[in-house]
Amino acid sequence: MIRNFSAATGPQDTNPALTAVAVPECQLRLTRVLRSALMATAFSPLMLATAAQAQDGAAQPPETVAPDGHEEANAIIVTADPAGLLKLQRTDSVLGVTRPLVETPRSISIVSDTTMDRYSIEDVDDFVTTSPGTFGGSFFGVPGAVSIRGSISDTYFRGFKRVQNDGMFPAPIGASSRIELIRGPAPAIYGASRIGGLLNFYPRTAEKGQALSGEVSYTTGSYDKNKYTAELQVPFYLGGRYAGLSLYGELEDSGHFIRGRKPNHKLVQTSFTHDLSDSLSIELGGMYLRSKGYYQTLGWNRVTQDLIDNGTYITGRDTDMTDLDGNGRLTPDEVDAAVGSFFGTSNIRQFIEFFFGPPGPNTAFDLDEGVGTTKLDRRTAFLDPDSEIQRAKTITAYVDLVKEFDDSKLKLQGFYDRLDGKVYVSSGFAAQHEASTLELRASYQLETEFSDDVKAEFYATASHRIYDSILHTNFLSGYLVVDRRDLSRGATGSDIFDSPFSIEPGGNGIGWDSIFDSRWTDTGGALVVDLKFWDKLSVIANGRYDYYRARSINTGNTVFNPALKDVLLRAKQGDFSYSISGNFDTGFGIIPYITYAEGSAVETNGVGGISPEVIAAGNILGASDLLEAGVKFSLLRDTLVGSLAYYEQHRTRQDPFGNISGEKGEGVEFEMRYLINDHLTLTGAATVQDFTIAPPGACGSGNGEFVVVPPSRFGISGEDGYGGIFAALNASCLPELQNGYRRNTIPKEVYSAYLTYTSPETEYGTFGGTLGGTYISKTGGKIRDAIVIPGYFSARAAVFAEYKSFNITATIENLFDKEYFTPLQGVYEEVGIIPEAGRTFRVTGTFKF
Repeated sequence: MIRNFSAATGPQDTNPALTAVAVPECQLRLTRVLRSALMATAFSPLMLATAAQAQDGAAQPPETVAPDGHEEANAIIVTADPAGLLKLQRTDSVLGVTRPLVETPRSISIVSDTTMDRYSIEDVDDFVTTSPGTFGGSFFGVPGAVSIRGSISDTYFRGFKRVQNDGMFPAPIGASSRIELIRGPAPAIYGASRIGGLLNFYPRTAEKGQALSGEVSYTTGSYDKNKYTAELQVPFYLGGRYAGLSLYGELEDSGHFIRGRKPNHKLVQTSFTHDLSDSLSIELGGMYLRSKGYYQTLGWNRVTQDLIDNGTYITGRDTDMTDLDGNGRLTPDEVDAAVGSFFGTSNIRQFIEFFFGPPGPNTAFDLDEGVGTTKLDRRTAFLDPDSEIQRAKTITAYVDLVKEFDDSKLKLQGFYDRLDGKVYVSSGFAAQHEASTLELRASYQLETEFSDDVKAEFYATASHRIYDSILHTNFLSGYLVVDRRDLSRGATGSDIFDSPFSIEPGGNGIGWDSIFDSRWTDTGGALVVDLKFWDKLSVIANGRYDYYRARSINTGNTVFNPALKDVLLRAKQGDFSYSISGNFDTGFGIIPYITYAEGSAVETNGVGGISPEVIAAGNILGASDLLEAGVKFSLLRDTLVGSLAYYEQHRTRQDPFGNISGEKGEGVEFEMRYLINDHLTLTGAATVQDFTIAPPGACGSGNGEFVVVPPSRFGISGEDGYGGIFAALNASCLPELQNGYRRNTIPKEVYSAYLTYTSPETEYGTFGGTLGGTYISKTGGKIRDAIVIPGYFSARAAVFAEYKSFNITATIENLFDKEYFTPLQGVYEEVGIIPEAGRTFRVTGTFKF
């Protein structure tokens, strides 16, 4: 496979506005102080520990508690870990071979359920508080997948890749016993994946108890928070051998900071384990989730710098297009009557490519009633609960059969995951997702010693994966406008656009623009070789070969290439992926490492399938590579652990319109966990990163991502343009982007620091609390005169008390009630922002038995 990445990264900052924001000097000083304090808190324990380590002698071996809770031979166990920071410090998820994190030559963070409770982590956006390289992976406000190193990550379930979740439902991380955040490409044992990173989810039922136990809990809080959970573990004997049954359930029916959102979900997990013999065991289980009411939203529309800085919102509505038939929405014929159409697409969307020069004013887009300004309530967003749709259902199942020998292990595993979902946003976007994946995997692990000085571990795997999907979407025909609605007045029939879900028999509505029906299979094998010399130097080599078969057809109404409409296309392609890593144990708690990897992944659409356009282009795979170097450390008798890493990665990006561009990312990540004593724990995380898009070339080259822009980009005032939508089919047709540009929706700097106190055991039980905060630098758009979203500092606190079987935890997020925004990721990043919640609280009561 040919790998071609442009070395040009473009200018470091192509948007002058990002460095010319008018901010009061006092605020600048406060921001610098907060950032300096967070950086000092994050890094100072490491500097102090280096000096102390020299006086204290060589560090003790790192903690070696296995993920299943069983102690490893010759292990030193850290018993005082009140925040759950170190209890899971071994994993086989990165390489297949089981290693302590300090000896694993890759960047990985493990977040336990205890840590999630103590640090008020409720969704994937909250991982920024503890894990470097992560930032707001919300898809139009729905936290379905975490963003790692600049890209939306894949989600895995016990090491198996789930179906793709682009904002169809929030990831249920509260139902996990632990989360592994692996930065970089997926381990070879898992198959090919996106290069940024992955989230590996372990269900709560994965924890195997040796006694009858359970718990129930209830959570209440701001915005009518209501959540119930219950779990039960039942060990018993079957055929004279150990067996266990675990059950877990969640029920939520809540309100939300954004008015109109009504998150509601039901979740059930189960697992069954049985020792069939002394060396043979079986485990099977699954998860069911049903979600509704978590509507997608672009937040605030009609975004200007004045709106961000001063809260000034432009009001007014366009009366040229109206709901003539009174059905409560704009149908295509009603839009066409006012603005016409162009080769099957609506002229309400104006492209720079279709004009001799940029688009000019059009009276059909004028705001001609109620024009003025106002202040928006931050809880008001682009959402109409009476018409919008968000429903999703997932079913996940797995089975493991494990045979253990004297020095090896054989696993036969099966995994199934299915998603059915519907989403409709009243701006005109609609989608229906049907996707399923089935994977069968066999793996064999062997440990051996060639001599006293040379030891080896081998891990071989073979797998076959089938991915079926049907994706219905509506956005290509252009009957979709985000600025028509005056948020101060709410939704009306002149700004709610038709959707395929609203068509009545015999009615005049809109059909599906695209209907992608695809299947792809991946048959592959991988080998991991871990060589250790003199218990000091380790070299790990990973190799994998995948052979793909794909077929796809588009039977939708809007296909830009008529030759591809209703035509079934097929493709076959193979590729080899590999990585090689090395690390060296210095003997005093510092282990430097280096990793280089090359790989590829399927270029997928919004539901994980393959579009016919990708097959027609002749390459269904997107290439990527990674260079990572850093140090792991375990100091002060293993009470201070963490890592410092530098990485450089290259990958291809594909947007919803099929446009592909190259991206370079580089950054420095620091993470540390410090058990100061039996009662105090400190965490710190720091990220400095940069992501640049390679030059897309001259206009007409067909390169670069699709970009929706405000009318001001073409010299048109909002009052004269908010009735329509303006866009560039390719970034190459915006002169300021032709030489490459930075992705400003990802902050350059993120710093976090948190301190947790846990009291000694008293006659009244145990109590404690957590206090800390996260600083995120400015973000914004990429076009000329783009919006700039100021950086911010957000603090959070938690207190907890435990007495016998009772536990109560109270958390406060955004402690100082800071007003801040987060950017949208993707098509609407120039024209929308999401206002985040002010001070919120939650209280959870738990009874264990």
